[in-house]
Amino acid sequence: MTAAPPDFVPIWPGFGLIVSAHCLGAMNLLAVLACSPLIAADMGLSAVEIGLIASAYSAALGALSIPAGRLTDLIGVRVSLFMAAMITAAGAIVIATGDSFAVTLGGILLCGAGYSLVNPAAGRAVLLWYPPDRRGTLMGIKQTGVPLGGAIGTSSAMLAPALGWQVVIGGIGGITAICGVLFLMLPRDQTTRTIARMTLRDEFAAIGRLFRNPVLGRINLASGLTNGGQFILWSYLTEFLRMGAGFGLPLANACLSILHVSSIGGRIFWGWLSDRAMGGDSRITLLLVAGIATLGLLGIALVTPANAVLLAPLLAVVLGVTICSATGVQMALTIQTAQPAQAGGAIGYNMLATNIGGVIAPPAFGLVLELSGSFALSWLLAATGVALAFGLIWTDRRVKQ
Repeated sequence: MTAAPPDFVPIWPGFGLIVSAHCLGAMNLLAVLACSPLIAADMGLSAVEIGLIASAYSAALGALSIPAGRLTDLIGVRVSLFMAAMITAAGAIVIATGDSFAVTLGGILLCGAGYSLVNPAAGRAVLLWYPPDRRGTLMGIKQTGVPLGGAIGTSSAMLAPALGWQVVIGGIGGITAICGVLFLMLPRDQTTRTIARMTLRDEFAAIGRLFRNPVLGRINLASGLTNGGQFILWSYLTEFLRMGAGFGLPLANACLSILHVSSIGGRIFWGWLSDRAMGGDSRITLLLVAGIATLGLLGIALVTPANAVLLAPLLAVVLGVTICSATGVQMALTIQTAQPAQAGGAIGYNMLATNIGGVIAPPAFGLVLELSGSFALSWLLAATGVALAFGLIWTDRRVKQ
């Protein structure tokens, strides 16, 4: 058994800074996406190009997830989080000072690259700094930083019509840089080690063993499909409520904030439900999440200006506590399915597949929207993708955990 460190880090402010690290990544991305109608108007962007902004973020995050994890093992938690914040802040500043789609894309790539360091660093912090009997709860709570950051980023966009989207995004970047300095208050990581040297052949062999696990493959494909649905909501819900429901930008962004705030409770609830009511079977929990989310996405296709005031906030809550809250349960199922010696690689595999869904889904949704001119058809296809995720999880429902 691995010996516990002699001194645990206090819950506050140490764990508060860990939660804020997750908050920063979502805050920067969602500020950009919530301001996307204004950015699109200034730069003449199409619906596909708006989707590509979210895709670029996921592409950088997914491509760098495994290298970032290995780097975190080398340089420790506090330096990793400092680097994450500074890279993310640089991306926000690039977007705020740019005047073209190419510059915006470059800035959001930097934001995704910065966030790629957060998950491995935060997970490492919980593992090393806190008692074993608290780690499960803390792992779930730290993920609430994502919807919290999303709510802050989305709400900040309400100021964009008055202040300008450049000021809002640049201000978010400045706050991120300040938090980066605060991360240096975290304790030094005394457990960093030189990563065991593996040949390129060994690396590919280890990855190949993961890819040959069919159950793990289906789980990760389902994760990609559900994350794709989440990124569609992040990218297009505001614009849909403006164009399809007749909402003004502040009211549309308020619904997006409701989505994120609901996800805070959802992430905690589903983890509790899996542990306490499902006997640790995360697969059953994910079936519930995917099934309810499919119905929620079908419900969005029925939103009209006549019923939007009542229906849109309700659906934002439903989708917030389901499809936007699935990440923690998905990672738990991934770890339960993989061999213990492959747990780290399995998480990297899951992050890669998850972010591929975030890369493909938003521009695909935008393409369908441009070709058909119908939000209803686009939401129907999004619901179909999440229903397919339900089917993939259902296939292995009898697999022992």
